[in-house]
Amino acid sequence: MSGAQQQSFFRNTPDGRILTRGAYSASPLYFLNQPIPTASGNKWLVSHSLRDIGFYVNYRPSPEGIRDFLCYGFVPAPRTIFQGVSAVPPEMTCHLPYANEKIVWSLPKSPAIPPLPQPEQTFWQQLSAHTILDHAAILLSGGLDSAMVAAAAHSSGTKMTAYHARFSGMDVGEGSDTHAARMTAQHLGIEHREIVLNSLDALRWFGKTISALDQPLGDPVLLPFYLLFKAIHQHQPQYTVLTGEGGDQLFGSWAMKPMIMRELYLEASYRRDEGYLASFHKFADEWPELISAKLGQQLDTRVQLTSPIQQAFISSPSPDFCNQIRWVDLQLKGLQHIVPRIEAMAKAHQLNLRHPFFEADMIELGLALPNHLKLAGAKDKVLLKMLAHSYLPEQVVERRKQGMGVPTSLWFQRGLRPLAIYWLNKNSLIKSGLLNPDTVQEIRQQNITASDGRGRRWGDRLWMLCALECWFSSLYKERGEE
Repeated sequence: MSGAQQQSFFRNTPDGRILTRGAYSASPLYFLNQPIPTASGNKWLVSHSLRDIGFYVNYRPSPEGIRDFLCYGFVPAPRTIFQGVSAVPPEMTCHLPYANEKIVWSLPKSPAIPPLPQPEQTFWQQLSAHTILDHAAILLSGGLDSAMVAAAAHSSGTKMTAYHARFSGMDVGEGSDTHAARMTAQHLGIEHREIVLNSLDALRWFGKTISALDQPLGDPVLLPFYLLFKAIHQHQPQYTVLTGEGGDQLFGSWAMKPMIMRELYLEASYRRDEGYLASFHKFADEWPELISAKLGQQLDTRVQLTSPIQQAFISSPSPDFCNQIRWVDLQLKGLQHIVPRIEAMAKAHQLNLRHPFFEADMIELGLALPNHLKLAGAKDKVLLKMLAHSYLPEQVVERRKQGMGVPTSLWFQRGLRPLAIYWLNKNSLIKSGLLNPDTVQEIRQQNITASDGRGRRWGDRLWMLCALECWFSSLYKERGEE
């Protein structure tokens, strides 16, 4: 295993700059698409910060980038939200020659999958090794992944304080995230602290949360992360924070099950890339009406929406479809969305994070595990649950998967309504030039009832559109512009 697999770096050579992003690296690497002429010759501008390098292109929005954001909730590499700026995808190398403007991409050989004689023992040993600290704060969501990280840290002798975010007015009884988090902390004998969020908290902290992002991300889970880290910084700023992020990528996310079914019962028009894109539940079918007319006219139709998904499938080190989906999940949702969103929130409060499931040796172990230890029929995370029975209460281990559901639809009907009024009114949208004001108004006026099982997505979509508008506004405020 090479340390370079978790790094992004560039180096100068006599004929140009070489940019490399490791196969498991969540650290972004950006560059201008054209060299800058200088007295000593051409110079390629490279940065780990999208905000910093975006300054050199005057933060001009990319039509393809806006489209991608609307469909993914982030902009997958090699594209970015800015015209004239590209990003290096995980596992790729880019050569920027001084002599001309032709950029050369290359894909190194995929990581080899090592043999695995004793997966149960190896898995627990590696997980425990990544949780050894003198003191730590652990984010307990109520899910199995974070509970197992807490159990591993506890067995390793790490002293911990657990932190959990819950939403005002939501159920905290048996079966809820909060009940499971409390049970886990009590079972392990660790201190448990909770923060309670409501729509007015969302209204108050929305701007600071979005402004803390180096790239636009549309997930409302950013808010509880921001306020959890704010609480940790106030109480225990010296602690490293442990998270359970990455468990879904290691064993398989929710997107896998419907895709597996569609692979078994193939339809003539079915495409894997489009099926995977649909799992994001964003605006994949509506973006042509949602993007502004000006940007829509500038859109380069040769740049395929799903090309990052296609490339991730091609680069998979395994021919097995289930492992291919896990690999695509790692390359896109994991390294380009999940890790960047939580690390941006931690950076805003000067905190260090550790994600044991995203460590390189854990990822390679996940690739090497046989499928029956990851997904068996309707049962997911098989090996994790086998081990968890020795460390956690039965109710936590076998609890139904829920995820952190931020009640955005309820919030936008109550205290968060001024947010949509401010960011998504017609005058503001016309001024920013990113979105079609008429389509946005239609989305705002949709009738969402309590019986609609997907009602939460309405609020998530409004949050996402507000986040895009707010993020671009924060760029100009940094420069002292209105």
